[in-house]
Amino acid sequence: MPKPKVIHQPQTGRALRRGFARLTQAVAPTLGPLPRRAVAQNLEKLELLDDGGLIARRIIALPAQDEDVGAMLLRQVMWRMHQHAGDGVAATAVLYEAIYNEGLRFIAAGVDPMRLRGRLMELLPGLSERLTADTRFLSTEHELSAAAFSVCYDEEMARILGEIMYTVGPHAQVDVREGHGRGMEYNYVAGCYWKGGAQSKEMLRGGHRQVAELHDAAILVTDMEIEEPAELVPLMQLALRRGIKELLLIVASISDKGLSVVLDKRISDKIRTVVAKIDEFHPGDLHQAHGDICLLTGGRPILLKAGDSLETVRADDFGGARWVWVDDKNFGFASGKGDPRAVRELARRLRRTYAETDDDDTRARALNRLGKLNGGLATVYVGGIAKDEIRQRKDLAERTIRALRGAARDGVIPGGGTALVACRDWLLAEAAGYDDLEGRAACLILAHAAEAPMRRLLANAGYDPSEIMAQLRPGDSTGLDVMKRAFVDVAAAGIVDVAQVQVEALRRAVSSAALALTIDVLVLHREPETMTEP
Repeated sequence: MPKPKVIHQPQTGRALRRGFARLTQAVAPTLGPLPRRAVAQNLEKLELLDDGGLIARRIIALPAQDEDVGAMLLRQVMWRMHQHAGDGVAATAVLYEAIYNEGLRFIAAGVDPMRLRGRLMELLPGLSERLTADTRFLSTEHELSAAAFSVCYDEEMARILGEIMYTVGPHAQVDVREGHGRGMEYNYVAGCYWKGGAQSKEMLRGGHRQVAELHDAAILVTDMEIEEPAELVPLMQLALRRGIKELLLIVASISDKGLSVVLDKRISDKIRTVVAKIDEFHPGDLHQAHGDICLLTGGRPILLKAGDSLETVRADDFGGARWVWVDDKNFGFASGKGDPRAVRELARRLRRTYAETDDDDTRARALNRLGKLNGGLATVYVGGIAKDEIRQRKDLAERTIRALRGAARDGVIPGGGTALVACRDWLLAEAAGYDDLEGRAACLILAHAAEAPMRRLLANAGYDPSEIMAQLRPGDSTGLDVMKRAFVDVAAAGIVDVAQVQVEALRRAVSSAALALTIDVLVLHREPETMTEP
């Protein structure tokens, strides 16, 4: 068992540097269109990993306690980047390590760490603006496919996801599922759907895929748990008086006795009723789902908190849709009878929330709701030779979709690290404007780090980075197409990076590495807590 101890500088910086290097060495090989792979070994099997975020999550501790501190600091930064953007994790790690190592060298020469951190953060907004100076917004299916390829490096996947994003838009609901063949398949569905299926298979019809389809159906939404058959009697009587022939009833739960009422042939011959529930684990999400369904269908939710009951349901509480479908896992509808203006207003507010918030969870929830309001969705079925390959490609497709949404919203920049390398001249010019040592050091640190992602990409592709970098012309977007082994104008050749991903990678790397440079003391515990979740 290791002994608890306290480490001071310069040992602190060296220990952190070794920890950063260990983790970066594991993820940096995945950078670029010709990446290497990492293998994670557990007690059961070997797992082949090609994504920096997943590699970081698998590494939960290093044997050397002092190195482990640095590795876990970087691990958290990488995982947050993975959650936020779905891409750019390896680039974040490479930038982070380059900034820290170069910063440590300047600190050893007498630069003050706190003032250096301030100068690095001071340069970040201008550098981000410079990085996105050549941003180009995507308008064609081909451009979206090129952006997708820069994330997944899979031609079939890039082509399909580019078409889907062009067809349904960046805020649409796109579902990725495991397929049964070797390739990829996809389809488009009008309307929207929620997870949570029929409460009885007796309500479903069909062959291989059992599904209930309702036409010109009424829809009633409630958060009530129906236990007794008598609770449904007033509702069914009202539906009969209204002349309703088909009804979707969305409830919190329903007992077998309650189901016996709607399945009774004497009633089902007059009103075909399908009972479904929404599978949402967060109470707030469930409440919003009730409201969104009613907004889309023109109904009113029957809620316990509002003092409602099934006995108090009025005719105008029913919503409606031209087409409803329910299977054992999901339900959805198309052509809801809600107010289009109200739907557009909610969609506008959700788009603003999605664009303005920095909280990943809030963004994900806003996007989920927005996709349902969009009126159309796509489903992608990802195949492969083996289960592990299918699961790996499914994860890759989900990450690519997340990055592609950002590309459609914020545009793309010249890829392959070219845009970042083009910032060197600006940083060197900025250095001349500083009178203090820390300001000049910050510019030189970032100018050095700006080359790191391209150098690593070239090394992964089997090139000598220094030899290739020497042939690049400053001030333009010339770069090496490692697939074609030729120098090209990367923007014209369709080699692009998602602007939002690159800006976020730069922001997280600079801010986190600058903070790490101010760490003077490490306190090592006898039994440090191991965190499986970064």
